[in-house]
Amino acid sequence: MKKIKSSLLVLFVVLAIVLTSCGTSIGISRLVPAKVDVSGYKTIAVRSTIDETHWVSPVFWNSTVPFISVGNSYWNYMSMRSYLDFNVSSRITDAASNMIYKSINTGYFKVLDPSLTDSIVNVGMYNGNMRQALLDNGIDAILTTKITNLYYDEYITGEVSKYTTTDKAGVKYNQINFYLVQKYEITISYTLSDVENNKIISTGTFSSDMKQNKTQIGHTIDSKGTFEPDRYTHIDNASTLFQNLIKQFGDKFRNELSPHYVTTTFDFMPNKPEVKGLDAAYDALENEKWSVALQIFAEQYQKSGHIASGYNAAILYFTQGQYQKAFDLSMELYNKYGNTDALDLYYKLKNIAANEKAAEEQISSTEKSAGGTTTGGGVIGM
Repeated sequence: MKKIKSSLLVLFVVLAIVLTSCGTSIGISRLVPAKVDVSGYKTIAVRSTIDETHWVSPVFWNSTVPFISVGNSYWNYMSMRSYLDFNVSSRITDAASNMIYKSINTGYFKVLDPSLTDSIVNVGMYNGNMRQALLDNGIDAILTTKITNLYYDEYITGEVSKYTTTDKAGVKYNQINFYLVQKYEITISYTLSDVENNKIISTGTFSSDMKQNKTQIGHTIDSKGTFEPDRYTHIDNASTLFQNLIKQFGDKFRNELSPHYVTTTFDFMPNKPEVKGLDAAYDALENEKWSVALQIFAEQYQKSGHIASGYNAAILYFTQGQYQKAFDLSMELYNKYGNTDALDLYYKLKNIAANEKAAEEQISSTEKSAGGTTTGGGVIGM
């Protein structure tokens, strides 16, 4: 695999600073490395997610939703079939496969989609050498993901309102509200394997918190407990709830396995103590005229030692790619004036620069992080 040319690395540095402004602050969008060292892996194949929980036929699919804390006189009004749909397993794994592929496909290496990966794996298994099939297709690493936990529960419950109301007959009562409650959670694990060296690069597990979807389906309308259904009630099937939940894992997989951008916001210091003539600099910030604002702030700091001007100039030096000037100026503000905000700024800017460098090294490196050799069957199952 050829190294990325130095001119391309310069391009990465240029692209690493993207600015957003709201007048008194500025957002610096910076390139950060994947948490896992993906150095040297230029082509990653993503297999379709496997459901290890075997939810092919859910145990209470097509059953009746049970009642909890609901008098049996109301059961006939609210009887409904389970919202755990029959194809939930395949729908969840499809959603997970798609989410994972899109999350790590950030453009910094080639990512094979699950359908193509699965076909290559199937050919390898048929020929008795999966690893060779992967190598023949130029695949450096293969990502295997599994759903290791699926929890779903549903029930209908009644809750007495703590507020008293009056019915048409003038009798006071506490309304009973009836809800369909759906509780659910999911756990997804991954293994990223080095194909050439037949070694595990990294493993990990991501779990959601227990989620609850609570939908009101009816209520009582008088002191006699007369039931009235809620109209226009929409209840999602279990597969829809899980599919929406799976979307929340996107950032976790991206942060774990791919270089990506994150934004840090820096607040500009206000003009205190007030210096006449700085209005033009703050107007320039409002209009995103960074170079104009930088020149005014830098000149004012050199002239008077105005801390706010120096602090703002340090931020703007960094956004203009003049990293060393930003570091030196922020540290000078701390050493000379004891300004702790400037010291905090110094470490934040240094961290951004260090992350950029680490991300660039991940992108450009040709040395695989899981080097060495594994004898025998190894982890890919040759």
